[in-house]
Amino acid sequence: MSVVFQVEWYKRVSSTNDVCQQYATKGADEGIVVAAEFQEQGRGQRGNAWESQEGQNLTFSVLLRPNFLPVAEQFYLSKAISLAVSDWLVAYVTNKPVKIKWPNDIYIGDSKVCGILIENSFSSQYLESSVVGVGINLNQVSFPDDLPNPTSLLLETGSRVDPRKALAELVSCIYGRYQQLTEGYRENIDNDYFNAIYRKNQLCKYYSNGEEFYATIIGIQPTGELVLRTAEGAIRTFAFKEVTFII
Repeated sequence: MSVVFQVEWYKRVSSTNDVCQQYATKGADEGIVVAAEFQEQGRGQRGNAWESQEGQNLTFSVLLRPNFLPVAEQFYLSKAISLAVSDWLVAYVTNKPVKIKWPNDIYIGDSKVCGILIENSFSSQYLESSVVGVGINLNQVSFPDDLPNPTSLLLETGSRVDPRKALAELVSCIYGRYQQLTEGYRENIDNDYFNAIYRKNQLCKYYSNGEEFYATIIGIQPTGELVLRTAEGAIRTFAFKEVTFII
C-alpha cells in the first residue's frame, strides 16, 4: 500500500517528534510530516539535545505505521530511513563520501550533517507506530563548541538549500525506501546499508568500557548490533551505546 504524505510546517514547536507522537496517539494515519523552523526541545540520540539555529536547517518528523514489521526486525526501518537521507545527500555532495555512521548518523567525510531519532510503539510482536525524527544541517555555518564534528550542506558545497525544497525531495526519498521495505526487498536494503557504512573495512580506533582499541567493521547483525574485528583478530559485537567511534 502506498503512503500519501501530508506536510505541515510550523514556525516553532517543542519538538517535531512530540507533535507527531500526538498524532500517533490520536490514531492518525501514517504519512503525516511535521516540519518546524525551530524546535525548542529538539531531541537527538541517547537523550542528547539537537541544537539548530532557527530557520537555517531542516528538522522534521514523519509518522509511519509499519505494522508489517516484527518488533525484532525494527532496525530495518532505521536502515531504510538512513538510506533515504543518504540518497538525497549524494545528489548535492560530489566531492566527499556521504556515509552512514552506525547506527544512523549521516556523515559527509568525517563530519556529521544529520541525526535521526526513531521512536517505535508496539503492543504485539509487530510495530504499531513509528515516529521518525530527522535533523539535517542545511545552511548553518557556526556551531556550539561542544559539538565534536558538525558540518552543513552549505559548508560542504558553498550553496544554500531552501528547507521546503529539501523537505519535498527528502519525502520522495523516504517514500522510495519505505516502499522497498513494505514490498519485502530486505536484501537490497541490507546490501545498500552495509555498502554505505562509515569506516567499513577500515582499521580505525574505537572506545568501549574504558578501553581504546583498533578494529575493522565487518558486519551489522539483523537486530542492529555492530560487529568488529580487532587488530588482534578477535570478533566483538556491540549494541547501541556500547562503543564509541574515535574520530
